[in-house]
Amino acid sequence: MTDATPIETSVFAAIKASVRASYFTTGRDGKLASYLREMAVNVTDWERGAGSKRRALFVIGDSGSGKTRSLQHHFAAMPEFRPHRNEHGEVVSPVLSIDAPQPCNTKALAITILTAMGLPTRERMTEHALFAVLKAQLCERGVKYLHIDEMQHVMRHNTPKAISNVQDTLKSLIQVADWPLHTIYSGVPELAELLKGDPQLANRSRVLRYDALNCPADAQWITSILKKVANDGCGLALSAELLDEVFPERLCVASNGAFGSMIAMVQEACFRALVRGRKSVTSKEFARNYERDTGCMPRDNVFTAARWRDLAPGHALADLA
Repeated sequence: MTDATPIETSVFAAIKASVRASYFTTGRDGKLASYLREMAVNVTDWERGAGSKRRALFVIGDSGSGKTRSLQHHFAAMPEFRPHRNEHGEVVSPVLSIDAPQPCNTKALAITILTAMGLPTRERMTEHALFAVLKAQLCERGVKYLHIDEMQHVMRHNTPKAISNVQDTLKSLIQVADWPLHTIYSGVPELAELLKGDPQLANRSRVLRYDALNCPADAQWITSILKKVANDGCGLALSAELLDEVFPERLCVASNGAFGSMIAMVQEACFRALVRGRKSVTSKEFARNYERDTGCMPRDNVFTAARWRDLAPGHALADLA
């Protein structure tokens, strides 16, 4: 393929699918795997009559930090969380993953979980009745780990009394007398307020932060993404400016340090180069995508501006105010 020959459509589609399906690790993957392994061990301990009361895990980080993708990856990778056949030969999944409803109160949450299990619900059912059915069905279906994503929704538009009710409900889920249900909640930093306001819930939980990446501390992970996506995934060379020690920091600023967003930026820049028949990916692809995604003025483009360290993606449209 020459430098001006566009890539074949079917080949391009296959490359995009493969690259987007790839998973990239950082040091926090070891922590997450450790926390999940402790949960699995605690299930066994509970079945033997000596489990810990800490049966909830909060995974907290900014949007685009990679929380959901990390959990999905480890659920699939760890045997304790994979679907298996029970004693009756039925395939059961120990994990149930849902997105928190909007708005999210306890009744809406119960209905969402029951619906995810394929069970009919009736709006006129009382909250108490809904949760009685819910807990029984989680046990009946062998669900040992309940994952609720975007859990910060419970903090929005709710009164202090409603939030307190949510906190009591979450505690009740990990205190089911006859079943070792463990819960995992993922969401943005707003979710931390749920723990700050209830010491009892905090005492039954563990917390894993998905902090923003920064340079130079995390430059190795950023450089690794560039090489794996461009070289291994797309067959592209990296131009000289991308190999410069400053570029990872530019990428960090452009993505607000969000690991998932950073990966997406690298992928889209490489796809842009491929569709134009390039043999290498350059900062131009990043700059053009950044302008398209943020609507920034040329002077405010993190990948081309001289004073790029002073810029923030969230202020890209400030000149329109």
